[in-house]
Amino acid sequence: MRKIVLLFTGWLLLCCSITMAQQPGGKAPSASTGIIYGKLLDAQTGKPIEYASVALLRPDSSVQTGMLSKTNGDFSFENIALNKYILKINFIGYETIYKPAILSAKTTSLDIGNIKLKANVKSLAAVNVVGEKPAFTMAIDKRVFNVDKNLSSIGGTATDVLKQVPSVNVDIDGNVTVRNGTPTIFIDGRPSTLTLDQIPADAIQNIEVVTNPSAKYDAEGMSGILNIVLKKNKKAGINGSINAGATSLGSTNGGVDFNLRQEKFNFFINYNIRNRKSPMTSRLFRKNIGKDTTTYTEQLEDGDFYRKFQTGRIGFDWFIDNRNTITVSENITGGNFNKYNEQTVNELDAGRQKVRYATGIDNTLNGFRNYTTQLGYKHTFAKEGEELTADFTYNHATGDNSSGFSLQYYDLAGKPVYDPKKPELRNGSGEGKTTYLTAQIDYVKPLTEKSKIEMGLRSNTRQFDNFTNTYGKNYPSGDFTLDSALSNNYHYQEQINAGYVSYTGAKDNFGYQVGLRAEQSNYDGETRLGEKSSYKISYPVSFFPSVFLSQKFKGDHEVQLNYSRRIRRPWFRDLLPTIDYSGQSASTGNPDLKPEFTNSFELSYLKDFAHKHNLLVSLYYRNTTNAITDFYVDTTLQLNGQSQHVLLSYPINASTRNSYGAEFTLRSQLTKNWDLTTNINLAQTKIDATGSNGNNLSNQGLTWFGKLNSNTKLPWNLTFQVSAEYESKQILPQGEREPKWSMDAAIKKDMLKNKALSISLGINDIFNTDRNLSYTTTSFSEQENYRKRLSRELRLNATWRFGKMDMNLFKRKNNKSKENNNDMGGGDNY
Repeated sequence: MRKIVLLFTGWLLLCCSITMAQQPGGKAPSASTGIIYGKLLDAQTGKPIEYASVALLRPDSSVQTGMLSKTNGDFSFENIALNKYILKINFIGYETIYKPAILSAKTTSLDIGNIKLKANVKSLAAVNVVGEKPAFTMAIDKRVFNVDKNLSSIGGTATDVLKQVPSVNVDIDGNVTVRNGTPTIFIDGRPSTLTLDQIPADAIQNIEVVTNPSAKYDAEGMSGILNIVLKKNKKAGINGSINAGATSLGSTNGGVDFNLRQEKFNFFINYNIRNRKSPMTSRLFRKNIGKDTTTYTEQLEDGDFYRKFQTGRIGFDWFIDNRNTITVSENITGGNFNKYNEQTVNELDAGRQKVRYATGIDNTLNGFRNYTTQLGYKHTFAKEGEELTADFTYNHATGDNSSGFSLQYYDLAGKPVYDPKKPELRNGSGEGKTTYLTAQIDYVKPLTEKSKIEMGLRSNTRQFDNFTNTYGKNYPSGDFTLDSALSNNYHYQEQINAGYVSYTGAKDNFGYQVGLRAEQSNYDGETRLGEKSSYKISYPVSFFPSVFLSQKFKGDHEVQLNYSRRIRRPWFRDLLPTIDYSGQSASTGNPDLKPEFTNSFELSYLKDFAHKHNLLVSLYYRNTTNAITDFYVDTTLQLNGQSQHVLLSYPINASTRNSYGAEFTLRSQLTKNWDLTTNINLAQTKIDATGSNGNNLSNQGLTWFGKLNSNTKLPWNLTFQVSAEYESKQILPQGEREPKWSMDAAIKKDMLKNKALSISLGINDIFNTDRNLSYTTTSFSEQENYRKRLSRELRLNATWRFGKMDMNLFKRKNNKSKENNNDMGGGDNY
């Protein structure tokens, strides 16, 4: 691993040195090149103007190169071919200026002199108008959800944010689906060891939803990619925000975000803390069908889920020059997720009369630490659109866990009953560590004004090590011994290497993109407890083509047809053959599980109506082979040294899964102060598991879900939001999941100068209806499973924003007006 880090770091520095060596460094121009330079001044004050855009245009108005003026107003273009040029200079609040510039054999060094920019009165007036980003924007190939505009998720986590995003579903356990399929989730475009519940909502800038990615993106994920983009401020000067909040369930949150940008450096740091409490309740009712008799089992659990964690991020951007940028950041997250449950088990006879019962606890305690280091480099070439980017991401996570389980049986008189076939008391502890390494390089080369070629390489390495020791109380000796069925010690490692190339072109209003991605992967796992076993899987190179065709029409509407091939590889827990046991149910992994492959087709239509209504309609079809799905079987396991009858679930490869459907998304600006986003998704799914492990199972059905997000601006700087979602019945290979719905609402008040202070009050799950209810049927049992994790919750949050826009923060000048430049006293006004 150290060799990989050193190799990539050396390679990255080599890229930097090569590309930076190509930059002007004050060398004398050659016989065939020259230099153009000058200085920008304010026409009224005579002071230098920095960060103004200076473009060097060819005679046909195409861009030769460009830069931003320096702190002292200087600009220069070196090693420029001898020719006639036009300088285009523009900056917010000033009139745009064009100046001719001619380099010849006689004049290879051209001093343009001092260029004085005059204030543009109309432009200056326009600067005071603050443009707001909409909460949700749509394009033909991507949708972006602006988290800052969502009030219901303030003070929450990434899970709360994704519940608000159109096209996205989040179940009671935090599992995310897009169009009834599992997407790949990235953080800032890269894999991470963080879970969604470990990412504060206040640290997220936006969510990008890509339903059918091109060859440029990872092929993992059968229903596309969700990219969580974290906040990183780049505003000039000093600015930031402080937030705090509390809820009716006793949860609290707070955070600070700080940014400092001066000349060539941008420094950012943020910190968030969360202390959340969520009540949990569940009821499992099962009909046990035996050869001679039928009995019933009812298992009840009630408790709380405590999640306390802190996360901090620090980093900087170094703008070496107008062509090269290096970014370094470090993210540290740590905390504890603890579940405390009280459980009751009732055993009933064929007439559903109680014959005995049991009470006890089922607690799990988990601590974690996560470290993420990112190093990035970006080089832009003189040709517009040509760029080279390279980055390296290192994730390392450690964790510890402990568990306590007790279940004491009693007869109807309340007298303790001891049954060697029923677990009475056990406890466990363990720890683990996870490491991700991601290295990537991308290059974009424009060929013509309407065509370009893109290519890149990527390598991912992931390693997991974990052990858990569980000790159970033996009957009748009372001794505690290691229960090998519930203990584990395993090592897992995977490596995925990929490369891609794509070509984009256009003719008039017809655009096209063709791409090919190649991925090769290796997996190996080892169980180190008891009878050691291991597996090693090496998948050959797989190819993932993609084709995108688009046609634009007059009247602001566009049609796109695309195809891509996707893969879903088994997660290491899907392969791990250890048992997770609770009450009368158990789950395990399947080492024989294979990847599933999906051919995905999508036809989309985007129409803009008078810049007030945006309609996106998508028809899609997915054909999946070796579809991974859960299978349930009644079986007997050796637990605590005794044979115990349980309902065991584990993943299998079904023969096929076919899904097709339609998605409608409409964003409407109904009035000046009211916008509404509606999303409806209909899908027909058929699962065929015939022949899987000797089974003959299939199921099919129509499912649909809808989301509604309403945003209204009221007088007195008030904003009111309502969001609601409904999910219809879902089919399972051996059953179904009942419909569910919920509704959230929130109101925000902006106060002080420049809206520096915002106070929001929100209520989640207004009608307390968000729950999970499923039915499962096997040859030997019929099961009903009700679970509710979140309840109605009132949230109060406050955010104060501060800022001082000062380009010369570190410079000592005697000019008093400079010292007081743009002091805003709170809030951002730029």
